[in-house]
Amino acid sequence: MADTFQIQISTPEKLLLDMQAQSAQIPGLDGEMGILPGHAALLSELGAGKLSVTAVGGKTQDLQISGGYVEVRDNHVRVLADKAE
Repeated sequence: MADTFQIQISTPEKLLLDMQAQSAQIPGLDGEMGILPGHAALLSELGAGKLSVTAVGGKTQDLQISGGYVEVRDNHVRVLADKAE
């Protein structure tokens, strides 16, 4: 199993983040989702809240997001947020 996964976070306007990560906490419509390398395939609607990504080396980046979708597949996480800042 891999130690990291690729994560991309974008809005309709732009790509905000594209990096290798060790973990992510993503606000789903029904609660928080914790993502680690090797996570099972998933497609879910996003809620509103703080999205946190822990990069290789332990540095954490936080974004406030609202609405959209997340797809997890083949060690690749795609967050398509309606709004993010």
